[in-house]
Amino acid sequence: MINGIPINGIQSTGAESKLVSSKPVELSVDLRRCEVLNASDPGSLAAVLQGGGELSSDCDEQLLITVAFTTPVKLFSISVKAPANAPSELHLFSNRTSMAFEDAEGMPPTQTIALTSTHVAGTPVPVQYVKFQNVSTLSIFIPSNQEETDVTTLHQLRFDGHPIATTNMSELKKMG
Repeated sequence: MINGIPINGIQSTGAESKLVSSKPVELSVDLRRCEVLNASDPGSLAAVLQGGGELSSDCDEQLLITVAFTTPVKLFSISVKAPANAPSELHLFSNRTSMAFEDAEGMPPTQTIALTSTHVAGTPVPVQYVKFQNVSTLSIFIPSNQEETDVTTLHQLRFDGHPIATTNMSELKKMG
């Protein structure tokens, strides 16, 4: 079935159309593998990723957040909630682990997203979907904030997309 139209007159069971038309869902994050650099309280990252808290930068306006998903995902959008000193842009790095600020400033990001006051009110911001098809970790570099102050603050980060169906190799059994 393509766009709800049966192919060659064969009636669909509905599973195909359900898969094609399914909407993105909030993705599960593995909090144990998430980290943040230059935060005044690194422990507050978990609250921000779970729907509400306050994560503020420490020494300057920059933050470097690494988010690990429970399974590989197809990422569609990112939602940010923050006050006036919200991030002005996000530099996204797909599947980069153990990044430092020098790496984030020296490497080209997978995508850069400029944020407006509408975006930081929780409106989902689409990512370039083709570049985020198989994401296990997402590193987010925040170089500055909208108020151009020394502290950048986040209240919520949310990720929408689809988990990729994977096979757990430990569950496979020898046949035959």
